Amino acid sequence: MDTARQTKAYGLIFITFFIWGSVYVAGGIAGNGMPSFLVASLRCLISMIPLWLMSAKYFPIRIEREDMKYFFIIGFLGYFVTIQSIQLGILLTGSSMASLINALTPVAVTILAALILKERITPVKILCLILALAGTFVITSGASTQGELLGVLAVLTGVISFGTASVLMRKVTAKYPPVVVTTVSMTLSLIFNIPVAVASALTQPVHPNTAGIIALLYLGFVGSGLGQVTWTRALSILPASTCSLFYPLQPLFSALLGALLLHETFKPAFFAGLILISLDVVLNTLETRRQAEGK
Repeated sequence: MDTARQTKAYGLIFITFFIWGSVYVAGGIAGNGMPSFLVASLRCLISMIPLWLMSAKYFPIRIEREDMKYFFIIGFLGYFVTIQSIQLGILLTGSSMASLINALTPVAVTILAALILKERITPVKILCLILALAGTFVITSGASTQGELLGVLAVLTGVISFGTASVLMRKVTAKYPPVVVTTVSMTLSLIFNIPVAVASALTQPVHPNTAGIIALLYLGFVGSGLGQVTWTRALSILPASTCSLFYPLQPLFSALLGALLLHETFKPAFFAGLILISLDVVLNTLETRRQAEGK
């Protein structure tokens, strides 16, 4: 891989995780006046606007019938189960905690990539995964209420579902443009998200406020629109396991924004976990540089 493409991929990864870190904070703001399931569903629906605009030039591309099953699975796992689970986790555990727990995603992605795509797992990547797992354990062991534990379970469900979807994205982006993969998969997710949105709106109180509406628009246009495109594009250049090792950037950005915008406070265990799972970013960067230099 040439240096220019590799640099572009890492730039896309940093942009993606800043966006995704901010998504947890925006999700917390939007969830103040609306049910979590409705917020997650509306987020997907709103994202259709930027996604279809960005993919318009690819409309002549025909998706082969045998590939539709991959788009359907990505839509269900990546843009329905994942988004619904994480929004619920934000409601129960807080934006920064949910984001940090989601840093366990590299474990799921790397294992699944090795099993499905036969990607090689280096010793350094194994060490990075151990650090991510240890950090997440420190954080989740601090859960003090049943609600927090349920929130942890919800986010972990999202971790597994998105890990599977990311591996399949890697497979189909070898054949189709990343924005097409994102747009078609997100559109298919509406099969599940729209009924959930309707049911949620009919059975739970809905009291949107100005801040919540702005946050919801941000979730749709930036979080599920631009963020998903940059992530899928990065997956088309770098191995899924390499991309996922940068997940600790997400809780770092989320914690900073949560403290600034939501005035969230953190226990010592949060910072201990943050340090542990962030170490794998440094190790992965050094490993990538070593491999690029041919040492």
